[in-house]
Amino acid sequence: GILAPSWTVENVAHLMRRAGFYVTQKELDKALQQGLSKTLERIFKPGKFKGKVAKKHGLSGMQGDWLANMVKSKSQLHDRLVLFWHDHFATALHKVGDREYMFNHVKMLHEHAYGKFEDMLLAVARDPAMLVWLDNKTNEAGSPNENFARELMEVFSTGVLDKDGNPNYTETDVEEIARCFTGWSIKDDEFFFKANKHDDGIKTVKGVTGNLDGTDVIEILYMDPATSRRIPQKLFSFFGYPIDLNHPICDDLQAVYVNTDGDIKAVLEAIFLHDAFYSPEAKGALVKGPIEFLVGSLRMVGAKVNKKYAYKMGDWIGDLGQSLYNPPSVFGWDEGLPWVSTSGMLARAEVAHRVADARDKKAPLKYKPDKLMGKKGDWQDMDAPAVVDRI
Repeated sequence: GILAPSWTVENVAHLMRRAGFYVTQKELDKALQQGLSKTLERIFKPGKFKGKVAKKHGLSGMQGDWLANMVKSKSQLHDRLVLFWHDHFATALHKVGDREYMFNHVKMLHEHAYGKFEDMLLAVARDPAMLVWLDNKTNEAGSPNENFARELMEVFSTGVLDKDGNPNYTETDVEEIARCFTGWSIKDDEFFFKANKHDDGIKTVKGVTGNLDGTDVIEILYMDPATSRRIPQKLFSFFGYPIDLNHPICDDLQAVYVNTDGDIKAVLEAIFLHDAFYSPEAKGALVKGPIEFLVGSLRMVGAKVNKKYAYKMGDWIGDLGQSLYNPPSVFGWDEGLPWVSTSGMLARAEVAHRVADARDKKAPLKYKPDKLMGKKGDWQDMDAPAVVDRI
């Protein structure tokens, strides 16, 4: 059920860690004092997607910039949620080929992260990076391209199978949806509807018949029972612990999604108020993704990112296996345990070493280890094990 959790140190710390990358003692004390609703209000404070497309250092420059902004950000939940959507709507530079398009793509995800799922689907469908990534810019009447139509259902909305294992759509749905999106293209780097390339015929999508276009399709799909269950299920699995579509938690969250017309923020609030979120199954149940691991580590040691050399961290996240702006395929990254394979663990140890070792003027970050120790007089005469204990 959805109810207010008991406001214990353990629960508060759990909430703040999941709603961000790291929680300091100071933030924890503040939350304990303020209580649940004030804390939730603060956690949900929206942020800005800062930065621009770096002229230098290509993709690494963009990645370093994004990382630097996450480390400094005062709206950690917003940033973590954008990582969720970047994986859900996985779109990558290796095919899109235009850094400006990719930057604007993620900015669009940031803009719609908390909004209505319908608005987000529409923004995604009209996004130049997506139009290139799934070939919809060449989807024209007479020779429809089914790539976007298929992924729109398989990955972005309904998913392939419902909770009972039945297919959520047919091949005919894919063909008909492709016809609906004909003419959705790009001109001068912006979305452009080519009316003369659009198929104006009658189409039937999931039992709805008419002269449908892409906007109608999105209206059909965002409220489809499969979508209204799967989006909350994916969000709970990302912020709480992995659950499947059959889990009773999905009943509670699906009801919130339906009653709020697909409001993502409302679903998230319901997750953070759900007793299952604070259950033993949820505590310590998630493997941090590489970006969460790195940003959390930098926040933990109080590091400041040296913006001039931040691009070097592009290599770090490449080694860790989560290259921002560049997921491996439309299916995104394999979340959870796959992150901590043998090579994944070695990469984490190596990156942790680089963080701990950042003294060089040209290092991508700087921090003062003695800051972690408190007042100087307290620790000057400690031996090494005592120093480690203190930290």
